[in-house]
Amino acid sequence: MAVSHRTNRLKLKGSPSVEKLQNDRYKLTITCSTMNSREDWYSANKSRIFPDFGSLQSAEMSIDGLAPRTGEAYADMRLTEIKSGNRSPRDGSDYIVVLTYETLGSAFVQVKDDTIALKENGLRTVTRASIAKAGTDIPTDDKDIGVDYIDHQIDAETAVRCFLSSYEIDDTDSYREFTRNYIQAGTLSVSESNESEGVVKVTTTFLVTEGTTVGPVIARSTGEFSGLKTISVTTLQDSAGQSIVHGNSNTVNQYNRMVDFTYPGVLSIGGDKLVDGSNTTNLYNFNLEPPVQAKIESRVSVIFQTSADIVAGDFTFNDGDGAASGLWNPTEWASTYMSGISWNYSPFSETKGLRGYRISTTISGVDEVAGDAGNHTFSHLGVVIFTNKSPLFLTKEINANAGSLKACINGVSGSGRETIVSGKRIFGGTPYRMEISGGPIDPVSEKFTLDVDLRPAFSDIDGNTYYKKTIITSTIPAR
Repeated sequence: MAVSHRTNRLKLKGSPSVEKLQNDRYKLTITCSTMNSREDWYSANKSRIFPDFGSLQSAEMSIDGLAPRTGEAYADMRLTEIKSGNRSPRDGSDYIVVLTYETLGSAFVQVKDDTIALKENGLRTVTRASIAKAGTDIPTDDKDIGVDYIDHQIDAETAVRCFLSSYEIDDTDSYREFTRNYIQAGTLSVSESNESEGVVKVTTTFLVTEGTTVGPVIARSTGEFSGLKTISVTTLQDSAGQSIVHGNSNTVNQYNRMVDFTYPGVLSIGGDKLVDGSNTTNLYNFNLEPPVQAKIESRVSVIFQTSADIVAGDFTFNDGDGAASGLWNPTEWASTYMSGISWNYSPFSETKGLRGYRISTTISGVDEVAGDAGNHTFSHLGVVIFTNKSPLFLTKEINANAGSLKACINGVSGSGRETIVSGKRIFGGTPYRMEISGGPIDPVSEKFTLDVDLRPAFSDIDGNTYYKKTIITSTIPAR
């Protein structure tokens, strides 16, 4: 059994202690005493009793070196620490030298298992320390920050890809320790701000690689975090987290407001009677109820779209409470027509247009009279209205269909002063006609689109233009 270690000047004290480390590494501690305990001798012989750091356990000393016995040396066991000092008299007063060796090979092995931590953003960080003998080259695929990565796995979880963010090299005469820090690629942060009209601006910051975002991208920038590249992407979404445009359009906001609405004036035919004893005069007039402007409650729908067009479907837009019947945009107004033979047998035919008016097909105060067979035949615009009717005959004609609105009376005056049409006395026993036509339908209780506004809103980073469309709808209340 050996009594010395590497030189005759170091005598073994007891048996070496062995500690097993991870990855088939060992730590060996050998306690020795020197040949002479005098301080002056120790000082003069330091080079003979202290081996070089990093030297093998099996290496001979340069002075009085001893070859190890076969099978006694551990592979790649290199000197990492030396401690020396005097023992107490109780322990023999020897000068003691403690030599510590560790397994240090020509390839890096982990010192211990990875150290794992989670950041506030939920991303994983991994610290991995490896060791090898002094001067061992760092692997070229293990030090490219932001490029090299590991697929890290805890237990049976799906592996998480983590990219190299930094590394550190600790060099001594005995070993080279290589410590790498990895961080999981992913979302570092998400911030939101509410813009106008129901638009939410979302800025997402990614680490290393850009992830998936929702909505058109209006800004993109790069930065740095823990040595790695960051990508900040700004998109526009609605309050539900959907793209501000999906399926080419998206209603992002709705609210109610009061808007101006002009109720059309109302044109109608009405009748009255003047009674003077036994004489009755029938008065037939065009009645006018003037237009009125009022505030009405309406629904405002804000839509963002990729198209630059206003389409027919906008006019029948469904704001959630049913579709509109169309755009309130009258393209014609009511008109009057009357014809006949006035006093002194003067014929007349008169037409007037009434801007801002619609007609009512309700004829009030006018009673139809069948009349006896007579000799009067009356036509209008080449169409026979009646034939062989006697004086005091009167009939109504009404068309209540949208687009063809009309109300009229046709008749034959009596022999005297029985009939006055819009201020004109009709010659006795002659035919006459009063007619109103045209104009929009009565809007009350109908749902209409009142306005469609389309304008450019913003452009994304690729130069694509997006448009904001505002549609106002309302069920028109009674005036």
